[in-house]
Amino acid sequence: MAQTANNDKGKPDKGKGKPTHKKAQGGKAVTKRAAAKPTSGKGQQKSRRQARAAKPGEKRGLMKFLRDVRIELGKVTWPTRKDLMQSTLVVLVAVAIATVYCFGLDTVFAKSVDVILSAIK
Repeated sequence: MAQTANNDKGKPDKGKGKPTHKKAQGGKAVTKRAAAKPTSGKGQQKSRRQARAAKPGEKRGLMKFLRDVRIELGKVTWPTRKDLMQSTLVVLVAVAIATVYCFGLDTVFAKSVDVILSAIK
């Protein structure tokens, strides 16, 4: 027997709008309609957001988040002072090299533009 997605085990699917029939006490079949989904509009989304914001559990959520952050920061392998100094030195040298390179290109292009503009006059 194939298993249904919602594990009803042979019960009719209520989500597809198919009516289910039950026998009433008088022997007549009573049609039971599936509950209609509420429309999702901006008004409902706003009220849901307001309801979530008004919950008193927000403070606990923030405290839990901060506690989890502290735990995760404890798991970080922090660099030693020597490693930090070496990394900082490498970054400063790389920035100095890039600065000199950009200054050189700027100077060359500025001189080139000056030569071209003086030749046009």
